[in-house]
Amino acid sequence: MAVGGGPADGPLSGSATGRMRIGVFSECYEPVQNGVTTSLRTLVDGLRHEGHHVFVVAPRYAGHIDPDPFVLRLPSLHTWFSKKYPIAAPWVFRLSGPALHLAPSLVHSHNPFFVGLVAARYARDAGVPLVATYHTLYSHYGHYLKFVPDAAVQGLLRWWMPAYYNRCAQVIVPSRVAGDSLLSYGVRAPITVLPTAVPLPDPAHLTAAARAAARARLGVPADARLLLYVGRAAREKNIELVLEAFARAAATSPNCHLAVVGAGPHLDALRQAAADMVATDRVHIVGAIPHDELPPVYACADLFVFSSVTETQGLVMAEARAAGTPCILVRGGGASETIIHGEDGLVVDQDACAFAEAVSRVLGDAEMHATMRAHCRRRALLHTPDAMTRRVIDVYVQALSVRRSNASAHTPRT
Repeated sequence: MAVGGGPADGPLSGSATGRMRIGVFSECYEPVQNGVTTSLRTLVDGLRHEGHHVFVVAPRYAGHIDPDPFVLRLPSLHTWFSKKYPIAAPWVFRLSGPALHLAPSLVHSHNPFFVGLVAARYARDAGVPLVATYHTLYSHYGHYLKFVPDAAVQGLLRWWMPAYYNRCAQVIVPSRVAGDSLLSYGVRAPITVLPTAVPLPDPAHLTAAARAAARARLGVPADARLLLYVGRAAREKNIELVLEAFARAAATSPNCHLAVVGAGPHLDALRQAAADMVATDRVHIVGAIPHDELPPVYACADLFVFSSVTETQGLVMAEARAAGTPCILVRGGGASETIIHGEDGLVVDQDACAFAEAVSRVLGDAEMHATMRAHCRRRALLHTPDAMTRRVIDVYVQALSVRRSNASAHTPRT
């Protein structure tokens, strides 16, 4: 089955429908900061803005109190291999009682495992369609299960991915790479490619004063050429390639600095790697910055740099683009689908020399850099949360219409 989806650019279609009651289920949600959480928050806000009723089901985080009264927390466990990501307790298989009285129109699952299983059973018990979004290329994350051989992890995925997603009425993926991944597992449910949009930043966060304050926060001189990475500090993000490329670029550009923003299990290793570099005084390993404080950080950079090939999309590229910052990234994964090579950034082979050459090429050509910034702002206007929400609603309508058609086909004739 082919992966459906519209063109990379251009206004996104929408479809009007009556108010729906939508249950959104996810393993990741606030207060955790990551791409899935950002995607969900954008979708929930967009659906509510369109007049739909949305309730969220997610694991309970110790000490966190939700300001949103329509968030239902499941009992959860903290494990030694996932300390910051609590998982729904394994004895919670389904929602029942008052939860069923929420009378959802449909259920939208964002993970295929613990909470995803609860979502599937809740949809079945409520008699409504199950829609799912496939956010993560799980085959690249087996190293977190250190006690399980990789062959066993891959075997489990080959069994579970079709078992879960083939029960869905519709599946949403953020990139063709993600869609191809599901097809390779044998998923035959209808698949729609729909990149997650990000809100346009407040213009006040893009002013010269805001950018200067962001540079001061990062410890970067006002007149430096700044490369920026934002994302989890994790092994699968391949940040060492960014460090190596920066070392090569910095050798010929003494005014070039690199800032790495984000927390994660690989942060200490990155700090050690940066300490061993010749240009160590120009590498700023910053750690985490709250998500709502990132727009001026993106805007103060000359280039956004990204070397992961394990992304289904990579929201950080869209956030950088919305702030007017061009990207240099490596070919592979869904991240390289997010930019148009030569317009709002450059896509290069997974090679430090090629990466460094691309950085030097853009920074050394003021006209190219300015043109790329303009393209970033233009493309950001085409991929707004409102447009994305309308397309998600279109998918919901398709799921509901198939359910109605099936119901009609099984209605006894008199």
